[in-house]
Amino acid sequence: MDIEELHRVVVQGFASVRDRFDSVDARLATVEERLTAVDNRLTAVDERLTNKLTAVDEKVESGFAAVNQRIDVLQSHTDAEFGRVKDALTEHGRQLKDIRAALDRKVDRDELEARH
Repeated sequence: MDIEELHRVVVQGFASVRDRFDSVDARLATVEERLTAVDNRLTAVDERLTNKLTAVDEKVESGFAAVNQRIDVLQSHTDAEFGRVKDALTEHGRQLKDIRAALDRKVDRDELEARH
C-alpha cells in the first residue's frame, strides 16, 4: 500500500468515526430532549402535589382548630359541672355533719324515763 492509499484509508476511517460520533450525538440529543420532557412533567407533578398537600395541611389544621375549640367548650362545661358537683358534695357533707350532731344530742326516751 502506498502513502496515498494509506492516507485515503485513514481519512475514510476518520470519516467513519466522525459519522459514528455524529450518530451518537444525535441520539444523545434525542435522549436529552426526552429527559427534558420528563423533567418538565415531573416538575408539573411536583407542583400539583405541593398544591394538594398544602390544601390538605390547611384542612387538617382547620380540623384541629375546630377540635381544639370543641375541647375548650367541653372543658369549660366539665369544669362548671365539677364545680356544681363539688358544691353539692360539700353541702351534703355539711348536712350529714348536722344530722350526726343532732343524733348525738338526741336523748333516748328509755333513758329519760329511766331517770324520772
